[in-house]
Amino acid sequence: MKEKREFRRDVGDIIDVLEIDSGTYFDCEIVSVTCPACGESFTGIIREAGGFVAGHQTYHEFTNAQDAMITAMGGA
Repeated sequence: MKEKREFRRDVGDIIDVLEIDSGTYFDCEIVSVTCPACGESFTGIIREAGGFVAGHQTYHEFTNAQDAMITAMGGA
């Protein structure tokens, strides 16, 4: 198992070089985003924040579609 390293940065900080499993990022800005539907939030590099936002959008679209289908079928 790969060892996890924790680091603390503030929003707006720039990380010169960040090496992760998928590659190396240069000049990464730290950002914070919050899902307006559920309030969950993420703080990290922009690339990862994009994944957080896209994942939440997909999840909430899925659950909304499920709710609409159940209602259309006469469910609660």
